[in-house]
Amino acid sequence: MLSAVAARKASARQTDEQSAQSSSHPTSIQASREWSPSRPVELEESDAPRPEPTVISNFLPVLGDNGVVLVLNASESVALLGVYLLTVLQGRANLCGVTLGPSSTQHRVFAPRSSPIPVISWAPQEGHSKMSQRPLPLSVHANPDTTVVLIRYASTGVEGLGRICRVFENVFKPPRGTTARDIGIPEIRLISHSTKDMLPYTLPPSWETGLTYMDLPPNSRTDITLTPLCMVKGPKKSGKSTFSRTLLNRLLSRYRRVAFLECDVGQSEFTPGGMVALSIIEGHVFGPPFTHPTLPYRAQYIGSSTPRANPSYYLSAIQTLLETYRLEVHVPALADTSTSSDGRIEDVIPLVVNTMGWTKGLGADLNTRIGELVEPSHVFEIEGSEEGGWPARSVDLAGENNHTFPLCSPATSAVRVQLEAIQADATNMHAFSAADHRNINTLSYFHAVFPPFIGEQQPSASVSFSVVPSPVSLRQVTAECWDATLPLCARYPYEVCCESAFDRVYLVGSGYEDVVPSELPRVLNCAVVGLVAYDENTKEAEMEPTDQVVSSLPYSPGQPVPHPSISNCLGLALIRGVFSSSNPSPTPSQSSLTHLHILTPLPPSILGHARVLIKGEFELPVWGMLDFREGEEGGIAGVERERVPYLQWGKSEGLGSQRRRVRRNLMRKAQM
Repeated sequence: MLSAVAARKASARQTDEQSAQSSSHPTSIQASREWSPSRPVELEESDAPRPEPTVISNFLPVLGDNGVVLVLNASESVALLGVYLLTVLQGRANLCGVTLGPSSTQHRVFAPRSSPIPVISWAPQEGHSKMSQRPLPLSVHANPDTTVVLIRYASTGVEGLGRICRVFENVFKPPRGTTARDIGIPEIRLISHSTKDMLPYTLPPSWETGLTYMDLPPNSRTDITLTPLCMVKGPKKSGKSTFSRTLLNRLLSRYRRVAFLECDVGQSEFTPGGMVALSIIEGHVFGPPFTHPTLPYRAQYIGSSTPRANPSYYLSAIQTLLETYRLEVHVPALADTSTSSDGRIEDVIPLVVNTMGWTKGLGADLNTRIGELVEPSHVFEIEGSEEGGWPARSVDLAGENNHTFPLCSPATSAVRVQLEAIQADATNMHAFSAADHRNINTLSYFHAVFPPFIGEQQPSASVSFSVVPSPVSLRQVTAECWDATLPLCARYPYEVCCESAFDRVYLVGSGYEDVVPSELPRVLNCAVVGLVAYDENTKEAEMEPTDQVVSSLPYSPGQPVPHPSISNCLGLALIRGVFSSSNPSPTPSQSSLTHLHILTPLPPSILGHARVLIKGEFELPVWGMLDFREGEEGGIAGVERERVPYLQWGKSEGLGSQRRRVRRNLMRKAQM
């Protein structure tokens, strides 16, 4: 076992030797984002001033029998790149704004360079620090005031998503020309200094001050009126999703379960885009959204990355999910048999609401209406620039120079917390756009492998008051691993007879009301659809008769989707193919049957609940249609690139080839 002083000296000598070797071999200018379909290749300017790298790791880990043991003293920290399991054996450790105490829990940490890298640091102890159930290795001799952390390898297969979406290729590895130290665990590297492509996770001072309001008094264990109902607001690219994730982790330190209501249909945290979802979270979340796809407790499918097309349905969906939280989730009706002994509160479940970053015009009105529906106890509002559509900051965030408007000003029923926006140079927005994160989030969902689960045998800690009970109980169902060995075009699908499996097919979005039944198979081919459960008692009453002579699919043009109060979106599916077959028992109105080839990561035990298909504007990213086995110049599923339907490489030509631009700032005469 090396001492901390000797370890730091050895680390300094190795860093000097590597820097001397790298200085004798200057690296060439590297092209960035060469795989991106949404942004052209940009060369890094060699004469541009670069910021000085900051030290984010000042500790050298020691290899043990079952992993790497870190013995951190005060002011010591370490940053690791990759996927690993973290267990605190002694003391307390800070990670992504959360303080972790000693326990036998193995926290999964995903640290790609596409997002700020988590930094493990020493934290002061509070009172008597207990030891975990796992004893320290015999070779480790630590003082009582030090923090001992065990790092182990985690095999999840998430690294394979880079083969599918080439923008994120090798994001769990350091970039070329960067010094990173091998610590003895596969696929994990120690990062000593931050660079332009590897930035550490930093918590702004106002965020830390606002998060302290989640520390509840000791006598508030059974008082449900003090349960936090938190709402996070802010413009785009201000760190709203990052703060919501940090707030969720902070609440999980006090509560055994936390409910998360996702209202941002463009940048969702636990589900793919296009959904308004209510999820139950039990474990700390350390990683970007594509590393923790989760089956929601209840959700509604919007079918688009924005609620602009149908804002009334968007608000109805949020209102229904809030009613579900108040009736079924807030106070679980039944006691849980798997009670933990970690001292966290179990009899109530707090709520975190993440709003969308659309802050102009209709978006501002929708956020205001969401606040009225939620009735939050705490409102965390991130201030942005006036150019971004958010009111300009008019007071000091610290509240020291302006006593008329302090940091937290209690309103009639809510505490409003003003937060500063995260700086642009502290994120990787220059290399990964919002569309890139949305694409990898969708592809991660379709390649995710969820744990085996039988809804009828799971103990439910709630009584359902909805007409459509959720097949997912009050448990967190998050993907355990990813299967990226085959592209979506080479995976075995479900073959489903549409007439037997589904009662209705709906099309939502601009222009879909004009689709005639004979064109529906072409619309559903290679489409992303929502699998929706529907109330059995209202099916026959609300359905309009379909023209079975024209099409065997149960579809009527222009019919509205089921109301959120009588429906529940179970998840998404990809219709990879549509074909017809002869009906063994033909009728005058139906001589052929329509079969669908469907790909979905949902467990088979809940697929039988899906009786409705909803097709919206949400489409599969282009990366999901490609076959990465063919190489850069190959085709797709053995077909040459020039003959692949629906795809085109290079610049488009002809009428209608350019992207349609819609002007929404034009007013009618009555509005002037």
